Amino acid sequence: MDAFADKLGRVGAWCGQNKYLNAIKNAFQNFMPATISGAVGVLWTNVLVNETTGLGALWSPIMVLKVLNPIFTAMQYATISCITIGITMLLASEIAEANGETGAYPAVLGFILWMMVTPTSFAAKDLSASFIDKAGKSHGYTLGDFINVTGAAAKNKITADSFTYSGILSNYTAATGLFTGLIVAIVGMEIYNMFRKNDSLKIRMPEQVPPGVARAFEVLIPTCLTAIVIGAVGLVCQLATGAELNAFIFNVVQKPLQSIIGNNIFAVAVLYVIISLFWCVGIHGNNMVAAVKEPIFRPLLYANTAAYTSGAAQKDIPYVMNLTMLQMFGEFGGSGVTIGLVIAILIFSKRED
Repeated sequence: MDAFADKLGRVGAWCGQNKYLNAIKNAFQNFMPATISGAVGVLWTNVLVNETTGLGALWSPIMVLKVLNPIFTAMQYATISCITIGITMLLASEIAEANGETGAYPAVLGFILWMMVTPTSFAAKDLSASFIDKAGKSHGYTLGDFINVTGAAAKNKITADSFTYSGILSNYTAATGLFTGLIVAIVGMEIYNMFRKNDSLKIRMPEQVPPGVARAFEVLIPTCLTAIVIGAVGLVCQLATGAELNAFIFNVVQKPLQSIIGNNIFAVAVLYVIISLFWCVGIHGNNMVAAVKEPIFRPLLYANTAAYTSGAAQKDIPYVMNLTMLQMFGEFGGSGVTIGLVIAILIFSKRED
């Protein structure tokens, strides 16, 4: 038993000292206030001030507060629906700090690198809408179904594909783009750190130049080279697979992990056995696996939130296993539902204290 505890302790020590696991864990922990704020927005607009699914259906006077709903809807979108942006910037900052970098610039660079592999131009014909008929059957349409180009436009080869718009889709800013943000932040900041430490790539300014300006020129070339490398990775992925980097990572990494681990009761059981084993040797098991658990189970929680706020029926909420479900049934009163042990001690312990 001592040998097993020693080996487990070594694993725990390695996890606790690992730069990337620590950075991921810290990024999610630092984003927690935003997550809870977004949850307040969901609570307000869907559970309280809502005449269809909330308290408003039972007590109509509360609907006088509906005028405030846009505030809470915006709060929900800016937090839960933009988690990838927040986590990417926080993680980039954590990695840079671990590499000896200071200041807020690494967070900005992390956002820039993520934007470089995120599509910003789309065909308007792909905009979609749907409705559910009285029989409960769903009907979906795209704008392209209604576009009919005729006359001078047709003669000049204007087609449905000619109608485009620019922006960032919530598919990328929300939890579906989370793994891309994690990978880009880690890889990008390590590449940036490699270039930053190369003295031959630094532009030295005279001493009389203000420190802020001198610092900007010092990291100019490393920033430019890092952006080129990340952009090239995105382009190669597009040319080699036919899919942009975000879709490729989601389909190859994030989606399989969520299927194998995220919505699997046996994988969840193994996860909590590992957490409990760490606790057996005096290591905070939940903290040890947070860097693995958060990126897998938090997107499932947000997918459920998106389905609920869109008005989906209870049977259409996709994931039973998600972050809050684990926290409620696996960590209530402490990891492994420790409160049960506390209650048992209070009832059956023969010690007076």
